[in-house]
Amino acid sequence: MATSKSSGSKSPASRAARIKTVRSMASRADRHLLYERSVQDPEGDTRVLARLFRRLKNRVPQHLREDFCGTATLSAHWVRDHDDRTATGVDLDAETLAWGRAHHLRGVESQVDLLERNVLDGGGRKADISCALNFSYCVFKTRDALRRYFEVARSTLADDGIFVIDCFGGWGAFRPERERRKVEDFYYEWERAHFDPLTNEVLCHIHFSFLDGSRIDRAFTYDWRWWSVQELRELLFEAGFKAVHALWERTDDDGEGTGAYYEPRRVENQELWWTYVVAER
Repeated sequence: MATSKSSGSKSPASRAARIKTVRSMASRADRHLLYERSVQDPEGDTRVLARLFRRLKNRVPQHLREDFCGTATLSAHWVRDHDDRTATGVDLDAETLAWGRAHHLRGVESQVDLLERNVLDGGGRKADISCALNFSYCVFKTRDALRRYFEVARSTLADDGIFVIDCFGGWGAFRPERERRKVEDFYYEWERAHFDPLTNEVLCHIHFSFLDGSRIDRAFTYDWRWWSVQELRELLFEAGFKAVHALWERTDDDGEGTGAYYEPRRVENQELWWTYVVAER
């Protein structure tokens, strides 16, 4: 009679079953963490915001308001940079705010106040600096809507406070295409899916792909109106701001940005550009 004996080898069927249970890199990834690693630079933003305020107001800023704060990584970095700083973060998305509390606010809960509300509702402590970065204000698609937001932003500032937004443009900024770059162990993809030159509405997506071939398509989608620097200037003045500064980044001999900003009278257009607009209350 034939007998079987134990073996450490696996049958082809069992190996296939085991392989199927291995989760892809995409299924294990956290889209908020991927976004922070590929898009945000809270250390750099903190440095620039503080520097801009000191240049205009000749004092040290303490309280930051971060509209459309998402995971509030900027607010968290702001207060961790100096013990006497505080911050208010405002966002409509409860899940994203909860993620931010769990991942960024441990140990600094008393310094950061996260508000689950519409940025148009205003409120909260008066800020030295209020900001709406990563083009988040572009969700407002009409002049009336954006002017109203700027009025609310102004109302949240201290008497000598400043409001900071970033903006982008260039002749290549609206060409339908995907830009792909490697970030540590994954790839970040920025897709400009559609631009309507009659309305300046632009549709963009963020995708992530991984070394095992898995993907997260449309991890984030942005349905915006693009606003020119001049339109932003006009609307900020209409909202009551007393001064508006359109900045431009200095470049080195190789054409790379230096992180230093100045206020030019005019500039040459580029394929792609990105910069800050700063309004004084």
